[in-house]
Amino acid sequence: MTTFWFGIAVLTALALFTIWLPFWRRQKALAAATDAQVRKQTNLSLFNERLKELETDRAEGRINDDEFEEFKKELQMNLLQNTEQEEDVLAAKKPSPIWPVLMSAVLVAVAGYTYYDLGRYNDWQGAQVGGDDPHAGMSAEQMMSMRLMQMEQAVQADPSNSQAWFSLGHAYISAGQYGKAIQAFDTTMELVGVHAELLGPKATAMYYQGGQEMTAEIQSIVDQALADDSKDPSTRLLLGMDAFFSANYEDAIEHWEIILTSPRQDVDRQAIMGAISQARMFLEQGDAMPNDENHQPSAAAVGGEKRVVINVELAEEIKQHANPQDSLFIFARPVSGSPMPLAVARLSVSDLPAEVVLNDSNAMSPDMVISAHDQVNLVATINHDGSPAPTAGDLLGKMDQVAIGDTVTLVIDTLVE
Repeated sequence: MTTFWFGIAVLTALALFTIWLPFWRRQKALAAATDAQVRKQTNLSLFNERLKELETDRAEGRINDDEFEEFKKELQMNLLQNTEQEEDVLAAKKPSPIWPVLMSAVLVAVAGYTYYDLGRYNDWQGAQVGGDDPHAGMSAEQMMSMRLMQMEQAVQADPSNSQAWFSLGHAYISAGQYGKAIQAFDTTMELVGVHAELLGPKATAMYYQGGQEMTAEIQSIVDQALADDSKDPSTRLLLGMDAFFSANYEDAIEHWEIILTSPRQDVDRQAIMGAISQARMFLEQGDAMPNDENHQPSAAAVGGEKRVVINVELAEEIKQHANPQDSLFIFARPVSGSPMPLAVARLSVSDLPAEVVLNDSNAMSPDMVISAHDQVNLVATINHDGSPAPTAGDLLGKMDQVAIGDTVTLVIDTLVE
């Protein structure tokens, strides 16, 4: 931007110089006219002195009358020539600064208005608001799309770059493109061999692609990863999440605590400890309703902007399919990208109808929180087997793109076939 303004300053200076150049030249001519006046007086004095000398020479007989007239005419011709030259200089008038000043003001005003009205002034202002950030004003989806495009271009330019393929696989998981993520991890293993740190992310992508169900194929990959590295963070994180979603909080805590003992430096220990705290909270609550009198959210949490208040109800036409002791899970998920829940609450069917407040205190990780989003998708599931992943016979309710800060009614009205 400094270069832009420097260019404008240079062009403006050149335009003003062109306007003021004639004025400065006339100023110089005026100074020359003063000198011309002095020279004119000097020439007249010299003429008179020379004429007196000629008259003296004629009176004393040194020249005759014809010579006197000839010399006199010569003096007069020289005086006439010198006088004409000086008169031309004296004819120059004193320049007025009015016109240069007026033209300069018009130049600046017209140029400024033209740029503001026809140029890209608003674009420049928008760039100023965004500062040096080239992604200012982009949505999270646009940012993710741009990031994926850049990473895809990187692996196309260098297909043998295993690190680029590995990073692309994780980016695909974040974007919810699990099939592409699996292919990216397979390509990475073709380049560098089979390792736990690649098997774990591949199993995670397969897990979410299959609707959060731990199949025999996924379990086989998990076993292979743990055989290579029993503390592999990706694999243990997946096992912990599956246990958590199945309400096996003790197993989830065990898997996540193993991650904390890993010597790996790329482990987000704060996020893992946050997930462990959430699992311990659910474990202590047991089947109690999180929002009962012993677990009421704080006034700040309920009244704050970064939360969603959900009135959960069960539709009359499917009540016969629900048992009072069945588990009820309420999730807030990102509108796009990873399906990792931003907030989770667990109740029982016997608690319905119920009001649930989801905020950052319900987060499983400090890096995945409701307050970082403008909208969320809400899902409520009643599970006969205690697992939040919908299976045949479970009951389901959904609401998409709920604005953070809203109070909504979520009706469980669908029987999973």
